[in-house]
Amino acid sequence: MNAVIQQLPTQDAATAQAAMQHVVVARVRRNPSVDPRKGRHTALYLQIKESIRQHGVQQPIIVRPIDDPDFDFEVVAGNTRWQCTVDLEIPTIPAIIRNLTDAEARIIAAIENMQRADLTPIEEGKHAMVVLADCGNDHAEVMKLLGWSRTRLDGRILLSRACAEVEEALLQGQIKIGHAELLCRLEDSDQAPILARIIEQNLTVKETQDRLFAISRDISTARFDTKDCAACPHNSAAYIDLFETAVSGAKCQNATCWNQKTSDLIQVKIIEAKADYGVVHTDLTLPKDGYVRLEAKGTNGVGEHQLGACLSCEKYGAVVSTSAGQEGAVSGGYCFDRNCNKQMQTAYQAALAEATGQQAATEQTGNEAGQTGTNPESGRTPSSPAQKPAAGKGASKPAQPQALKKSIRREAFNLYGQMACKAVQGNRKLALSIAIVSMYLEMRSSLPSELTTRIKKRLGIGDFVSDSDRCKVEVKLAEQDESELLELLTNLASVTPFRNDNADAFERSLSGSQSIAYIKHEGMKPVEHFQMSESYLKSLVKAGIIEDCKRSGFEAHYNEVKGDKAFTKLAAEKTDDLIKAVLAFKDFSWAGYLPEAFEISAQDGSGTRTKG
Repeated sequence: MNAVIQQLPTQDAATAQAAMQHVVVARVRRNPSVDPRKGRHTALYLQIKESIRQHGVQQPIIVRPIDDPDFDFEVVAGNTRWQCTVDLEIPTIPAIIRNLTDAEARIIAAIENMQRADLTPIEEGKHAMVVLADCGNDHAEVMKLLGWSRTRLDGRILLSRACAEVEEALLQGQIKIGHAELLCRLEDSDQAPILARIIEQNLTVKETQDRLFAISRDISTARFDTKDCAACPHNSAAYIDLFETAVSGAKCQNATCWNQKTSDLIQVKIIEAKADYGVVHTDLTLPKDGYVRLEAKGTNGVGEHQLGACLSCEKYGAVVSTSAGQEGAVSGGYCFDRNCNKQMQTAYQAALAEATGQQAATEQTGNEAGQTGTNPESGRTPSSPAQKPAAGKGASKPAQPQALKKSIRREAFNLYGQMACKAVQGNRKLALSIAIVSMYLEMRSSLPSELTTRIKKRLGIGDFVSDSDRCKVEVKLAEQDESELLELLTNLASVTPFRNDNADAFERSLSGSQSIAYIKHEGMKPVEHFQMSESYLKSLVKAGIIEDCKRSGFEAHYNEVKGDKAFTKLAAEKTDDLIKAVLAFKDFSWAGYLPEAFEISAQDGSGTRTKG
């Protein structure tokens, strides 16, 4: 369902993605199981209908193709607009046609209706219950999908438990949401009678809460430890007999304390249940029919092997009760993804049917062979065990959970990590390949683009490498000879000093500090590597060029070749012309000369200059 949530667009996005076309209204049907609307505001509906009468349908509806001889499409989003066109006998309606599953259709219908913000709280609750079940009871997914907080989601799930009378009373404004939330905590059979009392006596939400608490606070039925209740001043028994310590029939008169103790108990039970089951929900945060108990056999069975696999699924867990008198009761062995469970049931029944068919065919063959007394090929009688198919042969496909629990996967990958460590230690080529790729990925963002392009081509690597893809490059490189990998690693390491120093941090930059450190480590001298260049001369002011020419002996040699005071005449030229002339004079060798600024001591802050 994650992929569904990421890919499902709202209606506006869908309109941009697909071409709108007009479809025949009579060939489109409504699907109440997809549309979360259970009622309709008459006045608002009439307004929309009148608008469509005058201006037509301005926003396309979303439909999906169906296999029905009487209809071509089914409404996914836009039932109100479609119904208006039916009532107005408009022949066609603009629509976006999309291929959608039931779950995807329900989600799109939900988004469309939520954007219109005219669903009643009860309708939101009914819808949330369906979508939560479709998402495998993953509350985080549904919250992200609907843009809801956990508080709102839990509140709407609670409202989905309302009986028909409570639904109608809330819709008609006879009670408030607070009343409905209190009533939804009760059994269905208790909701309607108490609702009638609330309406009859015009009780506020607080008054209703107090009265419900009064009938459910018998200390003798409390699920939490009641040892402190005997001496509590809020224990009604204390006023019957000051010397009586028994709590039988006593009532708690402190709702805050009672609720806190009950809440603490439930939280403790949740923590304890997580140790046994991993995933734990309370009954009030789940749709009534959104989860199922796992069974191996029977009409709801998934098979012994699949049941074993389900135990490691992240959708397997337990439910903690919040019902009065049953608070904290833990019930385990549930599957929280009813869609997956249904698929497993279907697969198991198919496997049983296949095995039964094979058994019948074998017995028929045996009966025919029995007429001659023995099997002509094996010489065995038809009843020989060797002639019977293995039970459940059709279910030979390995059972798998829908999604393994993360705790189990962590253990598996801990093992894989230990194995991979040994693999690298035992294969120098693999170790070199990992080092090469790691070095490149660490350097690539700070290297010049032309250098990065050359390295990518040599490594066979793309512009984007995800964490899960880099191993493919590493394993591919490991196919090369060790000598080639060593040369590649050396060459790659040698470009680290070419990292960009965009901030001109020089000796404080990574590339600058590395360059100085490596030079010193190898005892190298800049004077042995300096070459006079145009870029260097252009970095100087004119006076600096003349100074270098004097210090290096260029001036003296130039005058010696060109004539006395020839350099003075040259120095009077424009800077660009001076640079060209200096570089063009090939009779002078700059070997052995190093500008003072190129001394390492001038760059690393040591302050000690050495002569080359």
